[in-house]
Amino acid sequence: MARILVLGAHGRVALLAQRMLSDAGHTVHGAMRNPDHAAEVAESGAEPIVRDLERLEQAGVDELLKGFDVVVWSAGAGGGSPERTRAVDQDAALRVLDAVTRSGARLVMVSYFGASRDHGIARDDPFFAYAEAKSIVDEAIRDSGADWVILAPSTLTMDDETGIELDAPAGSVQPGEIPRATVARMIAEVVAHPAVRGLTLRANRGGTPVAEALGSLPNMG
Repeated sequence: MARILVLGAHGRVALLAQRMLSDAGHTVHGAMRNPDHAAEVAESGAEPIVRDLERLEQAGVDELLKGFDVVVWSAGAGGGSPERTRAVDQDAALRVLDAVTRSGARLVMVSYFGASRDHGIARDDPFFAYAEAKSIVDEAIRDSGADWVILAPSTLTMDDETGIELDAPAGSVQPGEIPRATVARMIAEVVAHPAVRGLTLRANRGGTPVAEALGSLPNMG
């Protein structure tokens, strides 16, 4: 069983994933900025840790991540100002990437389906700062020496958990929708399948159970 740290532990996907990971027998800790959310994080099966990723320097990030086998990034500025989006979704995420590259922890990054350096979002679009940040971080992850998986779900819904349809080969599937509970299941199953690594998993809702879909990937042995 793994020691897992979930960053952004009070998010809706994170709360669901923490329960799944805890129920699977892992030791789960959840980091969030607001101490008022500690009780809800604890109820999800994770030991709460209060930290503000936006304000942590590299040494603080290194200390936060020390001793964990898996780090799940499910954090984000939540559509705040462009400056805060860059501070959290880009700068803080890059500090986490730096830390796991040196520590050897596995990084599970929650991104989004359309993340790409040629995302095509106009600079005057409110979504631009987020699209830029996620594309920069995802590119850095792929170029790193870390043990990583990027989850790139399509538009999130509050529907009940489903199976998935993976965009494999890349570009074969158009973005659609996927329940948050299914993304949480993807996090849990990526942790359960350590041979799944170095992959960007773009996904919609679909008919294939998540474990089956991951188990059929070419690098699974």
